[in-house]
Amino acid sequence: MKARTALSIQRDVIFAIFLREMNARFSRYTFGNIWIILEPLVMIGMFMVLFGLRGRGEFGFVEPPVFVYTAFLPFRLLWNSTMRANMGAAGAVRGLMGFRQVKLFDVYLARSVVEGGVFLVSATVVGMLLWWGGLNVIPNDFLLVFAYCALFWLFAVSFGILASVMSAFSPEITKLINLMTMPLMFVSAVFFPMTLIPEDLHSLFAKNPILHAMELIREAWFEQYTSPVADARYLAAWTLGLLTLAISGYRLRWQRMSQR
Repeated sequence: MKARTALSIQRDVIFAIFLREMNARFSRYTFGNIWIILEPLVMIGMFMVLFGLRGRGEFGFVEPPVFVYTAFLPFRLLWNSTMRANMGAAGAVRGLMGFRQVKLFDVYLARSVVEGGVFLVSATVVGMLLWWGGLNVIPNDFLLVFAYCALFWLFAVSFGILASVMSAFSPEITKLINLMTMPLMFVSAVFFPMTLIPEDLHSLFAKNPILHAMELIREAWFEQYTSPVADARYLAAWTLGLLTLAISGYRLRWQRMSQR
């Protein structure tokens, strides 16, 4: 019998964890899978109530529901869900660590793929519903939107792994990051374009790398919109730095994290 390679074993382990995570994600709550679609629709409805009826064009370049759709979904699913899934991976799969073939990094990979897939499915279904409702949700440059979403996803993956590593030293880090989630949404240009912010505050807001992701996606999606601060190199530099720290930290501490 031919011996299996380490790569084929790891591939099968990741696939098995992927199936486990998919089952856990969609069987935990009765309406869990439906809520993935309903939540952005509820947020769009709330936004329309706050800013008036559809079609008033408060932003000058897009209808409000489409504006919320292109910003809320990436922030909610690509950033928040992916980051949290990796940050809590060590505690959530403690039972799997007894199998010598399973490494915590395999869990990170499987969870990241699940969250990325959930985003793609959710964005497609919600987009089709909005299009069916008469709204133009077709991106101006689909490939560029996809590239920025992939970069943002990698940013969230790296941040989540790094947070998981750091929480092995101090569990309070997890609580601190959870407290920052809501304020972060309001300073990351999720519900407003940077063109509405006074120019003298641009440099302050632009220090936030998540804001660059929001503005880059928006700029690639809408032909009429040009962001005053979006910088792909700034977001890429943050992503590379976080990824380096996350992998280095995991390399140093993975045995201790697997035994928690």
